[in-house]
Amino acid sequence: MKKIYSTLLLTAALSMGLQAQTLWENFEDVRKCEYFFENGVFIPYQLNPDQSGVNTSIVAAQYIRDPGAPFDVIVIDNPMLNVTDYITGAKQMSIDVWSPAAGTTVQITLENSTLALPENFPTGRHSVYLTSTQTSNAWETLTFSYFEQPDASVPSNSVDRLALLFNPGATTNETYYWDNLNGPELVSDPCADVETNESILNDFECQQNVNYIAASNAPALRRVVNPDMSTNPSEYVGTYVRSGATDDNFIARTDGALMLNDNSSQVTMDIWDPNAPSTVIFSLQTSTNELIQEMVAETSVSSTWETLTFDIAPDVIGSTDIEQFVVLIDPGSTTTDTYYFDNISIPGLTSAEDTEFVSGLTAYPNPSTDFVTIEYNLEKQGDVNITLTDITGRIVENKIFDNQPNGNFRVEFNTNNYAAGIYLYNVSVSGQNHTGKIVVNN
Repeated sequence: MKKIYSTLLLTAALSMGLQAQTLWENFEDVRKCEYFFENGVFIPYQLNPDQSGVNTSIVAAQYIRDPGAPFDVIVIDNPMLNVTDYITGAKQMSIDVWSPAAGTTVQITLENSTLALPENFPTGRHSVYLTSTQTSNAWETLTFSYFEQPDASVPSNSVDRLALLFNPGATTNETYYWDNLNGPELVSDPCADVETNESILNDFECQQNVNYIAASNAPALRRVVNPDMSTNPSEYVGTYVRSGATDDNFIARTDGALMLNDNSSQVTMDIWDPNAPSTVIFSLQTSTNELIQEMVAETSVSSTWETLTFDIAPDVIGSTDIEQFVVLIDPGSTTTDTYYFDNISIPGLTSAEDTEFVSGLTAYPNPSTDFVTIEYNLEKQGDVNITLTDITGRIVENKIFDNQPNGNFRVEFNTNNYAAGIYLYNVSVSGQNHTGKIVVNN
Protein backbone atom coordinates (compact mmCIF):
# COMPACT_ATOMS: atom_id res chain seq x y z
CA MET A 1 0.00 0.00 0.00
CA LYS A 2 2.77 2.41 0.86
CA LYS A 3 4.47 1.77 -2.50
CA ILE A 4 1.23 2.40 -4.36
CA TYR A 5 0.59 5.63 -2.47
CA SER A 6 4.16 6.84 -2.97
CA THR A 7 3.73 6.51 -6.73
CA LEU A 8 0.54 8.53 -6.63
CA LEU A 9 2.14 11.16 -4.44
CA LEU A 10 5.10 11.49 -6.79
CA THR A 11 2.77 11.92 -9.75
CA ALA A 12 0.82 14.59 -7.90
CA ALA A 13 4.00 16.38 -6.88
CA LEU A 14 5.25 16.54 -10.46
CA SER A 15 1.92 17.85 -11.72
CA MET A 16 1.46 20.44 -8.97
CA GLY A 17 5.05 21.62 -8.89
CA LEU A 18 4.85 23.12 -5.39
CA GLN A 19 5.20 20.68 -2.51
CA ALA A 20 6.47 20.59 1.04
CA GLN A 21 9.77 18.89 1.60
CA THR A 22 8.94 16.65 4.57
CA LEU A 23 6.34 13.95 5.17
CA TRP A 24 5.46 14.46 8.82
CA GLU A 25 2.82 11.81 9.36
CA ASN A 26 1.22 8.86 7.58
CA PHE A 27 0.18 6.90 10.71
CA GLU A 28 2.09 3.88 9.41
CA ASP A 29 5.86 3.92 8.92
CA VAL A 30 6.35 7.72 9.22
CA ARG A 31 5.40 9.28 12.58
CA LYS A 32 7.25 12.54 13.21
CA CYS A 33 4.54 14.42 15.10
CA GLU A 34 4.31 15.05 18.81
CA TYR A 35 0.65 15.76 19.59
CA PHE A 36 0.37 18.38 22.32
CA PHE A 37 -3.40 18.97 22.47
CA GLU A 38 -6.69 18.41 20.67
CA ASN A 39 -10.21 19.60 21.45
CA GLY A 40 -12.09 16.76 19.80
CA VAL A 41 -11.77 12.98 19.69
CA PHE A 42 -8.56 12.04 17.91
CA ILE A 43 -7.93 8.41 16.88
CA PRO A 44 -4.48 8.25 15.25
CA TYR A 45 -4.64 4.51 14.57
CA GLN A 46 -7.82 3.86 12.58
CA LEU A 47 -8.53 1.53 9.67
CA ASN A 48 -8.83 3.64 6.53
CA PRO A 49 -12.58 3.57 5.70
CA ASP A 50 -12.01 4.07 1.97
CA GLN A 51 -8.77 2.54 0.66
CA SER A 52 -9.09 3.98 -2.82
CA GLY A 53 -8.38 7.06 -4.88
CA VAL A 54 -5.44 9.17 -3.74
CA ASN A 55 -5.06 7.31 -0.45
CA THR A 56 -4.88 3.51 -0.41
CA SER A 57 -3.16 3.43 2.99
CA ILE A 58 -4.35 0.79 5.43
CA VAL A 59 -4.39 3.26 8.33
CA ALA A 60 -5.61 6.85 8.55
CA ALA A 61 -6.48 9.11 11.48
CA GLN A 62 -10.06 9.81 12.51
CA TYR A 63 -11.03 13.14 14.05
CA ILE A 64 -14.40 14.11 15.50
CA ARG A 65 -14.78 17.85 16.11
CA ASP A 66 -15.82 19.20 19.50
CA PRO A 67 -19.05 21.16 18.82
CA GLY A 68 -18.38 23.28 21.90
CA ALA A 69 -15.11 24.61 20.44
CA PRO A 70 -15.66 26.83 17.37
CA PHE A 71 -11.92 26.90 16.79
CA ASP A 72 -11.41 23.21 17.50
CA VAL A 73 -7.72 22.46 17.04
CA ILE A 74 -5.13 19.68 16.83
CA VAL A 75 -1.80 21.01 18.13
CA ILE A 76 1.44 19.42 16.89
CA ASP A 77 4.86 20.31 18.29
CA ASN A 78 7.74 20.03 15.80
CA PRO A 79 10.67 22.50 15.59
CA MET A 80 10.96 23.68 11.98
CA LEU A 81 13.63 25.25 9.85
CA ASN A 82 13.07 28.67 8.30
CA VAL A 83 9.49 28.76 6.95
CA THR A 84 9.80 31.89 4.79
CA ASP A 85 9.26 29.86 1.59
CA TYR A 86 5.77 28.93 2.77
CA ILE A 87 4.78 32.59 3.05
CA THR A 88 6.10 33.42 -0.41
CA GLY A 89 4.48 30.34 -1.94
CA ALA A 90 7.77 28.82 -3.08
CA LYS A 91 6.76 25.78 -1.03
CA GLN A 92 3.39 24.52 0.13
CA MET A 93 2.05 22.18 2.77
CA SER A 94 -0.46 19.45 1.92
CA ILE A 95 -2.69 16.85 3.55
CA ASP A 96 -5.03 14.04 2.47
CA VAL A 97 -8.56 14.55 3.80
CA TRP A 98 -11.80 12.52 3.72
CA SER A 99 -14.53 15.02 4.51
CA PRO A 100 -18.31 14.66 4.91
CA ALA A 101 -18.92 17.82 2.87
CA ALA A 102 -17.41 19.80 0.04
CA GLY A 103 -16.51 23.44 0.67
CA THR A 104 -15.15 22.79 4.17
CA THR A 105 -12.25 25.02 5.21
CA VAL A 106 -9.11 23.38 6.57
CA GLN A 107 -6.58 25.67 8.25
CA ILE A 108 -2.96 25.43 9.38
CA THR A 109 -1.43 28.01 11.70
CA LEU A 110 2.33 28.00 12.28
CA GLU A 111 3.25 29.26 15.74
CA ASN A 112 5.97 29.86 18.29
CA SER A 113 4.86 27.75 21.27
CA THR A 114 6.56 29.98 23.84
CA LEU A 115 4.76 33.10 22.66
CA ALA A 116 1.38 31.73 21.50
CA LEU A 117 -1.01 31.12 24.39
CA PRO A 118 -4.71 30.21 24.13
CA GLU A 119 -5.83 33.62 25.41
CA ASN A 120 -3.42 35.99 23.64
CA PHE A 121 -4.22 35.80 19.90
CA PRO A 122 -2.59 37.03 17.65
CA THR A 123 0.66 36.95 19.64
CA GLY A 124 3.02 34.17 18.55
CA ARG A 125 1.00 33.20 15.46
CA HIS A 126 3.57 33.40 12.68
CA SER A 127 1.37 32.61 9.66
CA VAL A 128 -1.99 31.16 8.59
CA TYR A 129 -2.63 28.89 5.58
CA LEU A 130 -5.99 27.85 4.15
CA THR A 131 -7.49 25.31 1.80
CA SER A 132 -10.95 23.80 1.30
CA THR A 133 -12.43 20.46 0.38
CA GLN A 134 -13.73 20.02 -3.16
CA THR A 135 -15.64 16.77 -2.71
CA SER A 136 -17.39 14.71 -0.03
CA ASN A 137 -17.01 11.16 1.25
CA ALA A 138 -13.86 10.56 -0.77
CA TRP A 139 -10.15 11.13 -0.31
CA GLU A 140 -8.54 14.19 -1.84
CA THR A 141 -5.15 15.87 -1.49
CA LEU A 142 -5.47 19.45 -0.27
CA THR A 143 -2.70 22.02 -0.76
CA PHE A 144 -2.49 25.00 1.59
CA SER A 145 -2.04 28.59 0.39
CA TYR A 146 -0.70 31.44 2.51
CA PHE A 147 -3.50 33.61 3.95
CA GLU A 148 -2.12 36.06 6.50
CA GLN A 149 0.58 36.75 9.10
CA PRO A 150 -1.14 37.60 12.43
CA ASP A 151 2.14 38.33 14.26
CA ALA A 152 4.85 39.47 11.86
CA SER A 153 7.31 39.89 14.73
CA VAL A 154 7.75 36.11 15.06
CA PRO A 155 11.01 35.15 13.30
CA SER A 156 10.58 32.62 10.50
CA ASN A 157 13.28 30.42 12.05
CA SER A 158 11.59 30.20 15.48
CA VAL A 159 8.43 28.28 14.53
CA ASP A 160 7.96 25.04 16.47
CA ARG A 161 4.21 24.39 16.50
CA LEU A 162 1.56 23.57 13.88
CA ALA A 163 -2.14 23.97 14.65
CA LEU A 164 -4.54 22.05 12.38
CA LEU A 165 -8.20 23.11 12.25
CA PHE A 166 -11.11 21.44 10.45
CA ASN A 167 -14.05 23.75 9.67
CA PRO A 168 -12.84 26.60 11.93
CA GLY A 169 -15.60 28.78 13.36
CA ALA A 170 -18.22 26.02 13.24
CA THR A 171 -20.02 24.43 16.20
CA THR A 172 -20.47 21.00 14.66
CA ASN A 173 -19.23 17.52 15.45
CA GLU A 174 -18.46 16.16 11.98
CA THR A 175 -16.14 13.19 11.55
CA TYR A 176 -13.08 13.65 9.35
CA TYR A 177 -10.31 11.30 8.30
CA TRP A 178 -6.86 12.64 7.48
CA ASP A 179 -3.48 11.27 6.46
CA ASN A 180 -0.14 12.05 4.80
CA LEU A 181 0.57 15.45 6.31
CA ASN A 182 3.43 17.17 4.48
CA GLY A 183 4.85 20.09 6.45
CA PRO A 184 7.89 22.37 6.57
CA GLU A 185 11.37 20.93 6.86
CA LEU A 186 12.29 19.95 10.43
CA VAL A 187 15.25 21.08 12.50
CA SER A 188 16.26 17.45 12.99
CA ASP A 189 15.18 14.06 11.67
CA PRO A 190 16.95 11.23 13.54
CA CYS A 191 15.44 8.60 11.22
CA ALA A 192 16.55 10.17 7.94
CA ASP A 193 19.37 7.68 7.22
CA VAL A 194 18.07 4.65 9.15
CA GLU A 195 17.37 1.51 7.11
CA THR A 196 14.44 -0.79 7.83
CA ASN A 197 15.17 -3.64 10.25
CA GLU A 198 12.64 -6.37 9.47
CA SER A 199 13.08 -8.04 12.86
CA ILE A 200 11.79 -4.95 14.71
CA LEU A 201 8.05 -4.69 14.22
CA ASN A 202 7.72 -1.41 16.10
CA ASP A 203 9.94 0.77 18.27
CA PHE A 204 7.80 3.93 17.78
CA GLU A 205 10.83 5.75 16.43
CA CYS A 206 12.68 4.71 13.26
CA GLN A 207 11.31 1.15 12.97
CA GLN A 208 7.54 1.41 12.59
CA ASN A 209 6.81 -1.62 10.47
CA VAL A 210 3.26 -2.51 11.55
CA ASN A 211 -0.09 -0.77 11.13
CA TYR A 212 -2.38 -0.50 14.14
CA ILE A 213 -5.89 -0.94 12.74
CA ALA A 214 -8.19 -1.26 15.77
CA ALA A 215 -8.40 -1.03 19.55
CA SER A 216 -11.14 -1.45 22.13
CA ASN A 217 -10.30 2.03 23.43
CA ALA A 218 -9.15 3.51 20.12
CA PRO A 219 -8.45 7.12 21.24
CA ALA A 220 -6.12 5.80 23.96
CA LEU A 221 -3.73 3.93 21.64
CA ARG A 222 -1.01 6.52 21.07
CA ARG A 223 2.64 7.19 20.32
CA VAL A 224 3.93 9.35 23.18
CA VAL A 225 7.08 10.60 24.86
CA ASN A 226 8.57 7.88 27.08
CA PRO A 227 7.61 8.72 30.70
CA ASP A 228 10.41 6.60 32.20
CA MET A 229 13.82 6.50 30.48
CA SER A 230 15.62 4.94 33.44
CA THR A 231 15.80 1.45 31.92
CA ASN A 232 14.37 2.08 28.43
CA PRO A 233 16.20 4.98 26.73
CA SER A 234 13.70 5.28 23.85
CA GLU A 235 12.42 8.82 23.37
CA TYR A 236 9.04 7.63 22.08
CA VAL A 237 6.94 4.61 23.06
CA GLY A 238 3.40 3.34 22.67
CA THR A 239 0.75 3.83 25.32
CA TYR A 240 -2.63 2.23 25.87
CA VAL A 241 -5.40 2.80 28.41
CA ARG A 242 -7.65 -0.21 28.92
CA SER A 243 -11.33 0.41 28.21
CA GLY A 244 -12.49 -1.65 31.17
CA ALA A 245 -13.85 -4.42 28.96
CA THR A 246 -12.79 -7.94 29.91
CA ASP A 247 -11.77 -8.71 26.32
CA ASP A 248 -10.02 -5.36 25.75
CA ASN A 249 -7.39 -5.57 22.98
CA PHE A 250 -5.58 -3.79 20.18
CA ILE A 251 -4.73 -5.15 16.72
CA ALA A 252 -1.79 -4.51 14.38
CA ARG A 253 -1.48 -5.52 10.73
CA THR A 254 1.99 -6.38 9.41
CA ASP A 255 3.47 -5.23 6.10
CA GLY A 256 2.85 -8.51 4.30
CA ALA A 257 3.12 -11.99 5.78
CA LEU A 258 5.77 -12.54 8.44
CA MET A 259 8.37 -14.99 7.14
CA LEU A 260 9.28 -16.95 10.28
CA ASN A 261 12.29 -19.27 10.27
CA ASP A 262 14.32 -21.36 12.71
CA ASN A 263 16.02 -18.18 13.95
CA SER A 264 12.73 -16.40 14.67
CA SER A 265 11.22 -18.49 17.43
CA GLN A 266 10.29 -15.73 19.89
CA VAL A 267 8.44 -12.44 20.11
CA THR A 268 9.79 -9.89 22.58
CA MET A 269 8.04 -6.77 23.84
CA ASP A 270 9.02 -4.17 26.42
CA ILE A 271 6.18 -3.17 28.74
CA TRP A 272 5.62 -0.76 31.64
CA ASP A 273 2.85 -2.05 33.91
CA PRO A 274 1.54 0.12 36.78
CA ASN A 275 0.12 -2.86 38.70
CA ALA A 276 2.06 -6.07 38.15
CA PRO A 277 1.57 -8.95 37.90
CA SER A 278 -0.59 -8.85 34.78
CA THR A 279 -1.19 -11.44 32.10
CA VAL A 280 -0.31 -10.38 28.55
CA ILE A 281 -1.60 -12.38 25.57
CA PHE A 282 0.09 -11.99 22.18
CA SER A 283 -1.83 -13.75 19.38
CA LEU A 284 -0.61 -14.37 15.85
CA GLN A 285 -3.42 -14.29 13.28
CA THR A 286 -4.22 -14.26 9.59
CA SER A 287 -5.58 -11.07 8.02
CA THR A 288 -9.08 -12.58 8.32
CA ASN A 289 -8.71 -12.92 12.13
CA GLU A 290 -8.06 -16.66 12.14
CA LEU A 291 -5.97 -17.65 15.15
CA ILE A 292 -2.60 -19.24 14.40
CA GLN A 293 -1.08 -19.19 17.88
CA GLU A 294 -1.88 -17.59 21.23
CA MET A 295 1.12 -16.91 23.48
CA VAL A 296 1.05 -15.84 27.13
CA ALA A 297 3.51 -14.02 29.41
CA GLU A 298 3.32 -12.31 32.81
CA THR A 299 4.62 -8.96 33.99
CA SER A 300 6.60 -9.19 37.22
CA VAL A 301 7.44 -5.62 38.29
CA SER A 302 5.31 -2.51 38.70
CA SER A 303 6.04 0.94 37.29
CA THR A 304 9.25 0.02 35.53
CA TRP A 305 10.19 -1.31 32.11
CA GLU A 306 10.68 -5.04 31.59
CA THR A 307 10.98 -7.29 28.54
CA LEU A 308 8.42 -10.05 27.99
CA THR A 309 9.23 -13.08 25.84
CA PHE A 310 6.63 -15.09 23.94
CA ASP A 311 7.65 -18.48 22.50
CA ILE A 312 6.51 -19.30 18.97
CA ALA A 313 5.50 -22.95 18.55
CA PRO A 314 7.73 -25.08 16.27
CA ASP A 315 4.81 -25.96 13.99
CA VAL A 316 4.17 -22.24 13.39
CA ILE A 317 7.70 -21.70 12.07
CA GLY A 318 7.48 -21.52 8.29
CA SER A 319 3.90 -20.18 8.24
CA THR A 320 3.26 -17.81 5.36
CA ASP A 321 -0.10 -16.37 6.44
CA ILE A 322 0.76 -14.52 9.68
CA GLU A 323 -0.41 -11.02 8.81
CA GLN A 324 -1.52 -9.48 12.09
CA PHE A 325 -1.19 -9.76 15.85
CA VAL A 326 -3.55 -9.01 18.72
CA VAL A 327 -2.43 -7.91 22.19
CA LEU A 328 -4.54 -8.30 25.33
CA ILE A 329 -3.23 -6.81 28.58
CA ASP A 330 -4.78 -8.08 31.82
CA PRO A 331 -7.59 -9.94 30.00
CA GLY A 332 -10.63 -10.81 32.07
CA SER A 333 -10.28 -7.73 34.27
CA THR A 334 -12.32 -4.52 34.23
CA THR A 335 -9.41 -2.20 35.00
CA THR A 336 -8.70 1.05 33.16
CA ASP A 337 -4.97 1.19 33.84
CA THR A 338 -2.49 2.99 31.59
CA TYR A 339 0.27 0.85 30.09
CA TYR A 340 3.32 1.68 27.98
CA PHE A 341 4.90 -0.69 25.47
CA ASP A 342 7.84 -0.59 23.08
CA ASN A 343 10.33 -2.55 20.96
CA ILE A 344 8.07 -5.31 19.63
CA SER A 345 10.53 -7.61 17.88
CA ILE A 346 10.96 -11.04 16.34
CA PRO A 347 14.73 -11.66 16.24
CA GLY A 348 15.82 -13.32 13.00
CA LEU A 349 12.70 -12.31 11.10
CA THR A 350 12.97 -11.91 7.32
CA SER A 351 10.63 -10.10 4.95
CA ALA A 352 8.39 -11.61 2.28
CA GLU A 353 9.66 -11.55 -1.28
CA ASP A 354 9.14 -8.18 -2.87
CA THR A 355 6.98 -9.60 -5.64
CA GLU A 356 3.68 -8.31 -6.91
CA PHE A 357 1.42 -11.35 -7.14
CA VAL A 358 -1.52 -9.52 -8.74
CA SER A 359 -1.65 -7.26 -11.79
CA GLY A 360 -4.40 -5.87 -13.99
CA LEU A 361 -6.91 -5.69 -11.13
CA THR A 362 -10.22 -4.14 -12.20
CA ALA A 363 -13.92 -4.32 -11.40
CA TYR A 364 -16.74 -3.82 -13.93
CA PRO A 365 -19.36 -2.63 -14.54
CA ASN A 366 -18.74 0.14 -12.03
CA PRO A 367 -21.24 1.45 -10.98
CA SER A 368 -23.11 -1.85 -11.05
CA THR A 369 -26.69 -3.00 -10.55
CA ASP A 370 -27.13 -6.75 -11.11
CA PHE A 371 -23.57 -8.03 -10.87
CA VAL A 372 -19.93 -6.99 -10.74
CA THR A 373 -16.95 -8.87 -12.16
CA ILE A 374 -13.54 -8.62 -10.50
CA GLU A 375 -10.78 -9.43 -12.97
CA TYR A 376 -7.12 -9.94 -12.12
CA ASN A 377 -3.98 -11.57 -13.40
CA LEU A 378 -2.23 -13.89 -10.95
CA GLU A 379 1.50 -13.71 -11.56
CA LYS A 380 2.33 -16.61 -9.23
CA GLN A 381 0.40 -19.58 -7.87
CA GLY A 382 -1.12 -18.93 -4.47
CA ASP A 383 -4.16 -18.90 -2.20
CA VAL A 384 -6.57 -16.15 -3.26
CA ASN A 385 -9.12 -14.58 -0.91
CA ILE A 386 -11.55 -12.03 -2.39
CA THR A 387 -13.62 -10.07 0.12
CA LEU A 388 -16.34 -7.46 -0.39
CA THR A 389 -17.10 -5.15 2.54
CA ASP A 390 -19.44 -2.22 2.99
CA ILE A 391 -18.20 1.22 4.05
CA THR A 392 -18.44 0.25 7.75
CA GLY A 393 -16.06 -2.68 7.25
CA ARG A 394 -18.76 -5.38 7.48
CA ILE A 395 -17.99 -8.37 5.24
CA VAL A 396 -20.76 -8.72 2.66
CA GLU A 397 -19.37 -11.61 0.64
CA ASN A 398 -16.18 -13.66 0.54
CA LYS A 399 -14.78 -16.11 -2.03
CA ILE A 400 -11.68 -18.26 -1.48
CA PHE A 401 -9.64 -20.08 -4.12
CA ASP A 402 -7.00 -22.39 -2.66
CA ASN A 403 -3.76 -22.92 -4.57
CA GLN A 404 -4.94 -21.01 -7.64
CA PRO A 405 -2.50 -21.32 -10.58
CA ASN A 406 -1.03 -18.31 -12.31
CA GLY A 407 -3.13 -16.80 -15.10
CA ASN A 408 -6.04 -14.46 -15.76
CA PHE A 409 -9.23 -14.86 -13.71
CA ARG A 410 -12.70 -13.31 -13.58
CA VAL A 411 -14.82 -13.67 -10.44
CA GLU A 412 -18.46 -12.56 -10.54
CA PHE A 413 -20.49 -11.29 -7.57
CA ASN A 414 -24.28 -11.00 -7.72
CA THR A 415 -25.16 -7.54 -6.38
CA ASN A 416 -28.94 -7.77 -6.77
CA ASN A 417 -29.44 -8.03 -3.02
CA TYR A 418 -26.84 -5.42 -2.06
CA ALA A 419 -28.04 -2.12 -0.64
CA ALA A 420 -27.12 0.88 -2.76
CA GLY A 421 -23.82 2.42 -1.71
CA ILE A 422 -20.04 2.18 -1.77
CA TYR A 423 -18.32 -1.19 -1.34
CA LEU A 424 -14.64 -2.07 -1.04
CA TYR A 425 -13.13 -5.19 -2.56
CA ASN A 426 -9.89 -6.76 -1.41
CA VAL A 427 -7.91 -9.42 -3.29
CA SER A 428 -5.46 -11.03 -0.87
CA VAL A 429 -2.70 -13.28 -2.21
CA SER A 430 0.19 -14.64 -0.14
CA GLY A 431 0.17 -11.73 2.29
CA GLN A 432 -0.34 -9.03 -0.32
CA ASN A 433 -3.58 -7.05 -0.36
CA HIS A 434 -4.91 -5.27 -3.43
CA THR A 435 -8.00 -3.11 -3.00
CA GLY A 436 -10.51 -1.09 -4.94
CA LYS A 437 -13.93 0.52 -4.67
CA ILE A 438 -17.22 -0.22 -6.42
CA VAL A 439 -20.54 1.61 -6.38
CA VAL A 440 -23.82 -0.31 -6.37
CA ASN A 441 -26.92 1.48 -7.71
CA ASN A 442 -29.98 -0.58 -6.84
